[in-house]
Amino acid sequence: MALPHLVKYVYTHGTDEVIKRGKKIHAIGYVELVEYDELFGTATFRVKDDSYSTFYKVYIHHFRDPKATSLRCGCPYNLGDICRHEAAALFQLQELLDRGHLQTGHIRYDQRHTVVKMKSIDLKHLRLLCAAETLVQAETFLRTHKAVIEYAENETVKAQVTLEGEVYDVLIKKNEERNFDTSCEYEDSDHPLCLPKVIVFLQLLNTYGAGYFDSIRNWDKEKNKLLEAYGYSLKDDLKGKFEFTYQEGKPFLRVLDATIKRVATPVPSARQALRTFPTPAPSLPEVPIAPAVSLPDQRLGVVFNFNKKSFPRFSVDAVIGEPNEENDGFAGNVEKLDIARFVNTDTFNDSDAALLQLLRKLQDAEINKYVNRNSPFSGIWENILHHEADDLPEETKDLITEYLQPKLHRLFQEFGSQALVYTLASGKAFKTAQLQPLQLQTTEAYPLFHIKKNSHYVVHCKVKAGITELDLSDNEAPTPLLFFYNHQGFCWKNKETILLIEQFRPTGKMVINSTNWKQQLQEMILP
Repeated sequence: MALPHLVKYVYTHGTDEVIKRGKKIHAIGYVELVEYDELFGTATFRVKDDSYSTFYKVYIHHFRDPKATSLRCGCPYNLGDICRHEAAALFQLQELLDRGHLQTGHIRYDQRHTVVKMKSIDLKHLRLLCAAETLVQAETFLRTHKAVIEYAENETVKAQVTLEGEVYDVLIKKNEERNFDTSCEYEDSDHPLCLPKVIVFLQLLNTYGAGYFDSIRNWDKEKNKLLEAYGYSLKDDLKGKFEFTYQEGKPFLRVLDATIKRVATPVPSARQALRTFPTPAPSLPEVPIAPAVSLPDQRLGVVFNFNKKSFPRFSVDAVIGEPNEENDGFAGNVEKLDIARFVNTDTFNDSDAALLQLLRKLQDAEINKYVNRNSPFSGIWENILHHEADDLPEETKDLITEYLQPKLHRLFQEFGSQALVYTLASGKAFKTAQLQPLQLQTTEAYPLFHIKKNSHYVVHCKVKAGITELDLSDNEAPTPLLFFYNHQGFCWKNKETILLIEQFRPTGKMVINSTNWKQQLQEMILP
């Protein structure tokens, strides 16, 4: 049985130590649910550390969607993707879901007071918080009618909406948590927002923009500070002289009259000296000597080794050596590093030290751990004998791709511009002379499709790598997980793209019958 995706997230992104201590924190009972939102799929936990009497808040977003799940913790841990507090929170969340404690029944809303959790007027949130037909009715209403805004000050809006001859009073205001408190007498117990509220929100959004409530906030203190620089205040007549604009919810001053200049800040006059001293003879200024830029004693290098016969057809090795003067390569021979053992990182710079932690995650031992946890042969995968010549099952390939892709993507995005990267071609011995330099690109490669129609459809798959459009067969890497061309390395966006590309390998084209074209177009080409 496959693991739940929350537990799978822990085993995928956490180190062995993080997983162990996360289980300990969860078992002791140091995890407490603070806030839970069924609608948005968010949960907030208060987690006590297992070593110190310190509490941290862990925020989990979109936990129902395995592809969009994200976490944030207030602790300073930065040596891995997740910390022990996040691991403990995920274990606790999964336990609550398994026990059914978070399965709420049908919620009934009282429109006289509902809280809308959004920081600004957002159309996406409005769609979630009201019925689909309500949004359509509100848009139809606003084409010919308007809500009457009676009051709009101090982040509070009072309006009247007339529907079928009946007048509804709507009150919307920002609360202390910067969310919206709403009130109306309209009947709608199934959604947080009823029709009159949606009408007012949409009218404000279309007329004034998403940050309207910030613009009617009392910013007098901040505005006076801006005007003081020109010798004015809000008590003066500012018409035709100044105008306030709002960006990201903050006021900015715009000067309309070009003759108005900033008031120079008076410099306090120096106090008269009580005693005069002889003026020393002028001396030549000393020319400061620029400090020499110190290079790290050793640099860490990454090698994509294509001597591996089984999927994914490559391994990632680490080498160390003395950097050259430009610090963009090695000055001499390099030494292969056994990163499964302890490595002293004192001679590395901060970037290489962080890179080492990521490279450890890309080793075969870590890949096998992930496959062992998630494959149908869970628990016995490591005991099965595998020969390099044997092709792996598709399920296993899919698990390996699922594990490696996000880590390779992080390698390209975070370390691509500064890491020393090389390739070792298949059949070559691991020697410095055989290593070819490779420049990792932070821009992702993505597929392009050219379609020709005869009696059937012929789809040609091209690859957009940087500014160049290439054939799929131009890939110099013998793996579908990466795209290398002319000493440049590109990474795909996600696992789905890799699986799509795999269908076109090795020829780069696919023939589709006319009867299956519509289905293939919707499922493969358009997404």
